Amino acid sequence: MSQQEDRDEDALLDDVSDIETRSLSTRTKSIVSAVIVFHLLAVFMPPLLFQTRSMVLGGSPLIRSASRPFLGYGQFLYLDRGYAFFAPDPGPSRVIQVAVVNEDGTISETILPDRERQWPRLLYHRHFMLTEYLSESYVEPGPPEILIETAPEDAEWWRRGRARYEDLRQSMVDHLRGLHPGKEVALRRLVHYIPSREDYEVEPIALNDLRLYEVLLDQATYEVIAEPSTEVIPPPSVEGEPQELPPTTGDPENTPADSEPSEEGVQPGVPEGTQQ
Repeated sequence: MSQQEDRDEDALLDDVSDIETRSLSTRTKSIVSAVIVFHLLAVFMPPLLFQTRSMVLGGSPLIRSASRPFLGYGQFLYLDRGYAFFAPDPGPSRVIQVAVVNEDGTISETILPDRERQWPRLLYHRHFMLTEYLSESYVEPGPPEILIETAPEDAEWWRRGRARYEDLRQSMVDHLRGLHPGKEVALRRLVHYIPSREDYEVEPIALNDLRLYEVLLDQATYEVIAEPSTEVIPPPSVEGEPQELPPTTGDPENTPADSEPSEEGVQPGVPEGTQQ
């Protein structure tokens, strides 16, 4: 073997040795892997905690204990925003229906967001977040008089919330008028339901079926609090005499024999003239 070949072989061995020296050690790889897994769990735990919450416990005790090591890290990086998983039950969505009066008097209606017209999908998602934000900001007309009298500070917050919603809705109307100059524009909020598995097995329907839409009316839902009614308690009966009870609405003697329960059910409103 010549001296040149020996030198080339030595140089090759030196290069291999340098590569092995620069490569990460097993300990370093383990640390990096642990950091990555910790970060992924910090991203995963907040929505899991949100999905397992309840009105009584406020969250699963097991999930709360498991997520405790990630709380500070998640708050520092703003990973605990309370978002939820989209599966397996994303729930209903809030959209808006836009009506535009054309020059010939006809009305064109569409539902926003629109997957067919708004592409790429990120543009559709941005509009979807706007319609959700509009419904999330909704405050019904008010406040009621009893709240003004008993809690004026709460009534003032009610007024501010309502004014904020009206400004937000008007800004959307103004934007739509800019897209349709010289035309009248109106919008209303809708909720788009998803059929349950049981209902879908009975009657498979498309996700954009009009029966899955309900109009969200802009009206006050509170009621005037009536005077509290008192229950009439009969006096104790004398020994040996029957006790006479006050009549009730469910008394068979006061109920007509031919009366039947109403078959009317609460049906969700369907937006008229909605275009798919």
